Amino acid sequence: MIRYSLILFLLTSLNCIGQSNLLNAKRPIEIGIKTANQLKYDNTKPLDYGYIDDRDVMFGKRIWEFIDIDQRINFPLYYPLKPLMDRKSLFDVLRDYVQSSAKKVNYNIKDFCFEDDYFSIPLEAYAAESKFNDFMLTKEGEENVNRNFNPSKIDPAVDSPGFRKLCSKLIADKNLKEGPDYKTAELNAENVTGYKIQGYWYFDKRLAELKYRLIAIAPIATSASSILVSTKGQQDIEDEYTEIVNTQGAPLSPQQEAAKIDRLKKYEEMSAPDVLFWVYYPAIRNILKLNPTFNDRNSSKPINFDDLLISRHFNAVVYKEENVQGDRLIEKYKPNNAMDQLLEAERVKDKIRDFEHDMWNY
Repeated sequence: MIRYSLILFLLTSLNCIGQSNLLNAKRPIEIGIKTANQLKYDNTKPLDYGYIDDRDVMFGKRIWEFIDIDQRINFPLYYPLKPLMDRKSLFDVLRDYVQSSAKKVNYNIKDFCFEDDYFSIPLEAYAAESKFNDFMLTKEGEENVNRNFNPSKIDPAVDSPGFRKLCSKLIADKNLKEGPDYKTAELNAENVTGYKIQGYWYFDKRLAELKYRLIAIAPIATSASSILVSTKGQQDIEDEYTEIVNTQGAPLSPQQEAAKIDRLKKYEEMSAPDVLFWVYYPAIRNILKLNPTFNDRNSSKPINFDDLLISRHFNAVVYKEENVQGDRLIEKYKPNNAMDQLLEAERVKDKIRDFEHDMWNY
């Protein structure tokens, strides 16, 4: 596995330039523009996966892992927070691709983007956009829309997409004002707390080698829509109990304070970072191949996101493996003890590695 990763990195480094034309540019505007020969011989397509016959898979195990971007080795997946020259963060690459795909008529976002990690609930285009940018009408704004800009009387409870489309048009036409009429939220790369990945370890009996295939990846963050709902819910509760204090002319009783905390807790949990969506990895390899990330050892030879991910040049912790209990999470059967959860994650890794090792015991 180490030998394969090294060869892949060397092949990649031969075809990557840190900043095209940096040493030959006569003007700053020429930096990053590749010459005709560079474009001709540039390898911008990912290396295709080889065909694996099911009969050649002697052992297989699907696992789910969490990549914590606070760890230094995972920084190339997190930075830069804003596009810098020819570099973007992994989140910006995924967001740009999802948003552009949602606008294409002949391309279906449902083919590669899903709500769950079993690819059973396709992500709608409007739902994908609300993950990144969203708005919510205030009470005054909703009254303003229904009174002045809703002649067909669209009921948001019955036709939510139609009502949102109407409000989006009003916002674009500047008939609504941000603040008194509506509030907005936007999700950026700095809001990402990590990534979850789904992969498959298998032993290829033809090559007598344990291999890994990345199946899906999911960014972890609080979606823009969740931020708005949580903020509005918390503000409504605060206003409600402020009114109670003013009405009764005394501070909240212990029972009222406990009830308030319980209600606020619901919205705090809603604003906690979670999976935004699952992207089927083979469908986005072409895009990841085109986007380089920073190589700390040699900035003139960056590695692209596809090579970085399939060579597992990151650190991740197993949080779930496929099992007879419905693929339950490790935290479900090792609760309230982070050390036990880490030890269980290592046990899962050792079980997979030991299978390959045992194949060579005679």
